[in-house]
Amino acid sequence: MPVRRVEHSNVRHQAWIRVRQVVAPALCIFLSIALEGCHLDLVKHHVGNWRAQPSYLDDFAVTPPGTSHLAARLNSCADERLPAPLRCGGHGQCKDWFRPAPGAGDEMTPLRFCECDRDWAGPECGTQRKSQFTALLLALFLGPLGADQFYLGWPTLGALKLVSFGGLGFWWIFDVVLIGSTPVKTSDSFRVANDVDHWVFVLLVLSFAGVLGFAASIWSIHRDRVQKARELLSLKLEAEDGFWHYSTMAPGAAVAQPSLAVSRAY
Repeated sequence: MPVRRVEHSNVRHQAWIRVRQVVAPALCIFLSIALEGCHLDLVKHHVGNWRAQPSYLDDFAVTPPGTSHLAARLNSCADERLPAPLRCGGHGQCKDWFRPAPGAGDEMTPLRFCECDRDWAGPECGTQRKSQFTALLLALFLGPLGADQFYLGWPTLGALKLVSFGGLGFWWIFDVVLIGSTPVKTSDSFRVANDVDHWVFVLLVLSFAGVLGFAASIWSIHRDRVQKARELLSLKLEAEDGFWHYSTMAPGAAVAQPSLAVSRAY
């Protein structure tokens, strides 16, 4: 019996191999006939993709005063005749892009770009950065209302943060740590001015947490005192009600019982 089973399995295996040898070529022939005449429209670029993008010179080229656009230069640092206070918009200084190679002559014009001051950004330092300290204060005190996101230029995130009340506190804490620890990006693609030292951020957060904890403890103590005062007043009123009820039930008692409304008001 086992020998017959082995022979039967071998026969099925060989039959399956023959079927695959027939079906695979037939499938390839069918696909080649079905795809005959198909036109595959490949994307072609008549102009290089980098040439189709807006030119950097068209947006950021600097034209010296009193000249035409034909005299435009890469930046203000490329014009040696331009006074230093007029370079980089007056908010930065020119820095070499790379060090000159050893043995290079003076005839080689160095490539320079503007290194902007802390509060300015842009190729010519013409965009004033938003303050990281202001964003941190807004995130800390008005974060649940989304004020920090509105200040950074993200109105959609600000609206979501306002509706969710700071993501039930989690989004608020996340933004406080993020804005205070690193200069974040704004809607104009520039980062905020790095005007918050790390120790200032830590001191500000710890002070705010301390004041918040102290206020919460004061509120908790006041709530407990009010609750205990109400309990004592309730026990006093119950004791007075019991005393007057006992005095009226005693034989020969002639003490008048005040009305319940008067005792409650007392």
